[in-house]
Amino acid sequence: MLRSAHVVLRRYRSTSGGLKHKRSPKALSKEAIAVTKEVIEENSTKKYYDPSNVTLDFSLSNLQLVAKIVDASNDRVAKRLEEPAKEWSKKHPIDMEDTSRRFRKMIFGGRISLKKNLSPLDVGDLVLLDRQSTLLHLVVDKPHDLKTSTYTLVNHEGEIMYAHRDQIKLRLPEVVSRTRLRPLQIVQLEKKHRGLAPIGMPDSKFSRSPEALPEGLEMGSTKSESQTSDLERSTTGDDFIMAQAASQLLTDTDVKTYVVPTPARSLISQPLIDTSIASFRKMNSFTRCLDYIHKILQYDENNNITASSRTIPIFELFEYVSKFEHRFKHLEHSDGQDEFRILNSQLGYSGIDGATLLGKKFPDSSKNDFADVDHSLSSYLGFVVSLSQNPRKWKINFHHNSKVPLSVDVLPISKSIEVADTLEFLKDDGINAFTQFYVAYCHNKRNLSKPPQYNELVNLLRDFVAGNIVEDRMLESVVSNLVRSIDDVLEKEGLKTKEVLPYSFEYSKSRALEILSTLNNDLWCNPSQWSVSLNLPTTDTSAEADMAKKYYDFVDEKFTSKEDFDKALSCNFIQDEERDIHLQEFNDEIISTNKTSSFESWITSDFHKSDPLQSIRADFPAVPIYCIDSADAHEIDDGISIEDKGRYFRFTVHVADPTSYIKQNSILSQVALKKGATVYLPEGATLMLPQLISKVCGMDAAGENRSFAIQFKVEKSAFKRYEESHSELDGKCIMDEIVSSARVKFFNFKDNAVCITYEQVNQILDDETNMRRFSKDEFEVGSREWDLFNLSRIASILKEIRGEHLGALDFPNESCKTKVDYVPRKEVCEPFFQKTEEGFKIAIVNGDADKIPVVSIQKDLNQSDSSKSQELVSNFMITANHAASAYARKREIPIILRTQELRLSNAVSREINEIMKRHRDKDGAAMTVQEKADLGKFMTAANYEANYRGHESLGLPSYSHFTSPLRRYADMVNHWMCADYLVNKGEMKMKKDNLFNLANHLQICSFVNKQAERSSIKFWQGSFLRFYFESLKKGKISDPIEFEFLLLSDAKRGDVRCKLAYFDSVKATIVANDLVKRRFNTGEYEVGQVIKPSFTVRKIDMIENEFAVELECT
Repeated sequence: MLRSAHVVLRRYRSTSGGLKHKRSPKALSKEAIAVTKEVIEENSTKKYYDPSNVTLDFSLSNLQLVAKIVDASNDRVAKRLEEPAKEWSKKHPIDMEDTSRRFRKMIFGGRISLKKNLSPLDVGDLVLLDRQSTLLHLVVDKPHDLKTSTYTLVNHEGEIMYAHRDQIKLRLPEVVSRTRLRPLQIVQLEKKHRGLAPIGMPDSKFSRSPEALPEGLEMGSTKSESQTSDLERSTTGDDFIMAQAASQLLTDTDVKTYVVPTPARSLISQPLIDTSIASFRKMNSFTRCLDYIHKILQYDENNNITASSRTIPIFELFEYVSKFEHRFKHLEHSDGQDEFRILNSQLGYSGIDGATLLGKKFPDSSKNDFADVDHSLSSYLGFVVSLSQNPRKWKINFHHNSKVPLSVDVLPISKSIEVADTLEFLKDDGINAFTQFYVAYCHNKRNLSKPPQYNELVNLLRDFVAGNIVEDRMLESVVSNLVRSIDDVLEKEGLKTKEVLPYSFEYSKSRALEILSTLNNDLWCNPSQWSVSLNLPTTDTSAEADMAKKYYDFVDEKFTSKEDFDKALSCNFIQDEERDIHLQEFNDEIISTNKTSSFESWITSDFHKSDPLQSIRADFPAVPIYCIDSADAHEIDDGISIEDKGRYFRFTVHVADPTSYIKQNSILSQVALKKGATVYLPEGATLMLPQLISKVCGMDAAGENRSFAIQFKVEKSAFKRYEESHSELDGKCIMDEIVSSARVKFFNFKDNAVCITYEQVNQILDDETNMRRFSKDEFEVGSREWDLFNLSRIASILKEIRGEHLGALDFPNESCKTKVDYVPRKEVCEPFFQKTEEGFKIAIVNGDADKIPVVSIQKDLNQSDSSKSQELVSNFMITANHAASAYARKREIPIILRTQELRLSNAVSREINEIMKRHRDKDGAAMTVQEKADLGKFMTAANYEANYRGHESLGLPSYSHFTSPLRRYADMVNHWMCADYLVNKGEMKMKKDNLFNLANHLQICSFVNKQAERSSIKFWQGSFLRFYFESLKKGKISDPIEFEFLLLSDAKRGDVRCKLAYFDSVKATIVANDLVKRRFNTGEYEVGQVIKPSFTVRKIDMIENEFAVELECT
């Protein structure tokens, strides 16, 4: 063949090295055939052999070879494509034209709504794997067992992909009907043919089966055994899986491969393409619209430009943009003044609430179909991608679990200008100027003049470490270059040594945080405090949050006790004029008259001067109300009482009643609504309400008090029957009795509250003498021991009923508590690391900082799952919330619900039920960490919404939040709704219309707060480990920690995932070196095992949340 090619080239080459003349393709082909024949004749005595070719006989003529190749190609096409297509069509005798039309309507004509966005990831969803792309994939299957966490996706070309939930960047839920998609079996097992490489994709586990073998082959008759074992050892990622699927390695093996038959592909291919193209075409229009909307949203209600970010629900913003789109003509030829006037008129037209001076207004009305109204799928997709491509104006907050966007942070235009100016400065030798300043600062921290744009550069670094810079690669690159420049010069100056413990990346966010710490007098702090979504006060992220704190401080300083507040309500509290003046800062509508001071006007506008529920409030009898909480609780907002009424028990769950003091449209309510809930970070809580409210209406408040109460009763005989039978029927009878007897009431009480800690309750319940006396019925009815033992007994029954008979998933909660206290430097002395009774603590002494964070990591056994007091409180609160929601539903009282839907496959549900059954069995083993990890992969977050749906993991048909109004605004709303119903005797003044927008806002707040809490715990646990190991290397740790690693994965799949005892939020891995692989191969190590190895730390990064170690030979 080489010779023939040489001859052909020689015949076409002229003496001058160029071509003689151009020939037609037909002529060239004939001459090539002739030359080939000549070569064959010359070598007729030699047998051609090519070791890489096993099918073609090159002794044949070219025509014969071409014919053979064509025949072989046709045969492969028939076997790989045509036969599967015919088989699929035979199994699914459908009207293809009608079905194609239906699929096109579902996909290209698809609609999306907030209600759909609340659903979990499922078959029929469309997803993006890149937020800045419109390339769609259809989810066609979900995991079928706990060990598999991958979803099966198909794109417009019929390619099969497997993706973990974390790999999905955006989800468009419930696009294709599951009932239509599932029966079609779009992905099917490929039929293999002997000697022919399959074209299908193996599943993510490289499953094997005899049915996957070609006809005529049996297990063991091929080399599949060794090949598939090699494949399994090599499955380290999706890229490798795809490479293997396209290789010859799967020929004649028992590895199951899957294909999308061509008729099935045709149903989804064109609609997916058209939807992506339509979305892409709309992006330019959306970008222009969003630019104008961004200008609109820069103004507050007084037409002043805001300097803080504000958060808007994603569907609200989308609706505004959709309404605004057709009004471009008004702005095309306007000048600056006209544009300002038109934009303000559009504010009212679009229905956008201007930013308020303080908080968020309680909605007077809302579209009653807010959650159900749907929008064009392609428009929504183009809108979200357009937002993603403008990261300096918009920041999308995605739900980490369900992969849907919840809200958008509207970044202030001043921030965009600041960033642009800072980038321009950095381009003009700014990196060098800032670097020189920083190096000089490290030499001598005093008497230095700051470079231009210093404050802006510090803000840029803060945004970088806090995660405010999203999808802005240029900005991230510039910040990385700045960090690199600083480190390069520090190293040249001898001020920086090579890191003993590397970060995840050479120029990481954690290194930028170190630079910020140095510039802030070495203060080590949590970067989550700078989140523009969280907007914490005193962090320079939000002027509005600072104003809200100032207002809360004013309220708390004004009244030092409940007695002072009561006097003020009765107008007996004398105020000085200076304090009256400060009220104008918070509400310019408060005015002084000759008869009324501004202070009195403020009291009247924010608080009820008398009990608005006096007509329905009753006196609670002299029965103890047990308020069980931790010793350091910020607020005491609930308590439980039990009464022996002879034939039955009456239970009352009392809840603090702040809504009987706070007016719904007050400044206080607005601020609380904007917050949504109390934010709990390790370094302290940012309260939803001022401390005054806890003093006035907390369950432990002195003197006369009020409560919102959920009351229900159950026959004693019902509990006795259940304890004897443990049957589903008897359990259902108890739950039915609770729901049917449930009532919402409002009480006055005085001196009933018995404040007691979890630890004190456990001491009573775990005392063997007490247990023996209770079993013999020796306690006096109504005594503390009698009450607590009976409450504990009933709580255990309620928990068992939900778990055994209602399908509740009770996960053991054994996480450690992370707490941070900042203390003055002079109070910190060595040793900085100490072991405590509950865990460990360490003082992170950093440079010359005046305040030192002391991080404590400890297990709180009194609030763990094994704690009887914890079980008592949690199960009565769950039952009370369920009972109150059932009460509201029966009477059609609109409330905000807490819902959850899991949508597990039948196989996964069965596995979970088996695990839960083993866990609940008194003689069964405790749930392993691996089982917890497997279960966690399938859990979805609960949602706030105004429509009734169940809460699946609690096993309840309805559930809501009522029991924590001092720290959750949703509970306050539900209290107001119930009060409105009872006071007006069933005639509701407040309608369900008010709740859709509220529920969506509170859902966003809940997500942002929890995200910040999780990130903060990871950061402080990572900081603890980093400082600990740095101190250990310096020989400053005399009594080191014996670290325990729980192995969560096998070394054959790459680095071993682990859970680190006490530091359970840290993402820990063990490098899969030869030593680790050998120990797994020999069985010395196995998944689920706890090991205490000797190791070397390879990486610790507190922001990227990485802790990587390499085991040492012992």
